[in-house]
Amino acid sequence: MSRVLRRTAFIACAGVALLIGCGSSSPAPLDRATDAHGGGVGSGGVGSAGAGSADPGDANAAPDVDCDGLSAELQGALDAAVEAQRLPGAAAAVSTGGCRWLGAAGVADAEDNVAMQPDDLFRVGSITKSFVAALALMLHAEGRLSLDDAVSRYVDGVPRGEQISVRQILNHTSGLFDFTSCDEFWSAALDDPTHRWTPAELVALAASKPPYFEPGQGFAYSNTNYIIAGLVVEAASGEPVGELLRARVIEPAELAHTYLDGAEAAVPGLVHGYGRSRGQLVDTTSAIDPSAAGTAGALVSTTGDLTRFYRKLLDGTLLGPAELAELTTWVDAPLGEVNGYGLGLSRRESQLGVEYGHDGSIWGFTSSSYHAIDSDASITVLVNLESGDAGRIVDELSNVLIMP
Repeated sequence: MSRVLRRTAFIACAGVALLIGCGSSSPAPLDRATDAHGGGVGSGGVGSAGAGSADPGDANAAPDVDCDGLSAELQGALDAAVEAQRLPGAAAAVSTGGCRWLGAAGVADAEDNVAMQPDDLFRVGSITKSFVAALALMLHAEGRLSLDDAVSRYVDGVPRGEQISVRQILNHTSGLFDFTSCDEFWSAALDDPTHRWTPAELVALAASKPPYFEPGQGFAYSNTNYIIAGLVVEAASGEPVGELLRARVIEPAELAHTYLDGAEAAVPGLVHGYGRSRGQLVDTTSAIDPSAAGTAGALVSTTGDLTRFYRKLLDGTLLGPAELAELTTWVDAPLGEVNGYGLGLSRRESQLGVEYGHDGSIWGFTSSSYHAIDSDASITVLVNLESGDAGRIVDELSNVLIMP
């Protein structure tokens, strides 16, 4: 098991599943842009009212949309993707043109051959970062923290914390070393998989290594940033981050199946996650305690909840106009298909137009969730294989939506 975990992704960089600690994403020069928005197999179904139904929450639903036909095409594409990538399973959600489709393919438990269901729970890795950034922006709106505050105002033990701003933590321009690139972290995590990590331990690991660059002088995706971000919002609010997430984001967005693992009681129904060793599946669902991911990647959710979250994050339900502008102030981010990173949010080009969301990878799982504002299309894909390519499936489902 340790050989599988050591060479596969832990908490992936936005935009592409990369090796441990996002090591293949070299630090890049900082290029800030200030434009906001303007700049089992066959188990799918559409809508809560049954296959082929229009989304009842979409007042602009087109009356001539063939939701039944779209459902069949999306399910076929998902089935084909699971087969092509040799995945144990995957679940997906698509919302567009008045149709809402939830689908699944493959298995949630390979040993007992349990079919995947559209509303199954997955670890979603770095998608957690969008939730934590939303919290920070809410506190910013209330004057409880400033994005330009030094992190040393809230958190002790951060190297050059007096020079690093909260904003630089949230958009990965701090230069802080990624603790998931530390051999010491992996040795300890694999020697004692039940060890409960404290944020201070994870920050100390990063502090033992030299920074990538001076604060604000480049971009380097680092999970350390979001461990610190969790500590910042706790210090600014005086509340535990798990309780804050539930009260300020999860419940207001009506996310019925989402929780921060390790900070809240687990909800039954988490699918099994897998790695591969010598061509064989290895169950890595609980290979490391979720505290090792914390506010950088410990969230558990469903395709439906994540699709709802990004829509509400971007439509002004959760954040006001000023905070949305901060959220979508981009720095150049050379992360695969991602070409910009805001505050816990990725931007990428697609055939549906500019998309906003995030990708994630954690032991046993990969994830990708994006919303294209101009085309009003949302796609979320969750995969229970840590070497799976959820983002590729997002693109394949996008192709279905643009077919004549």
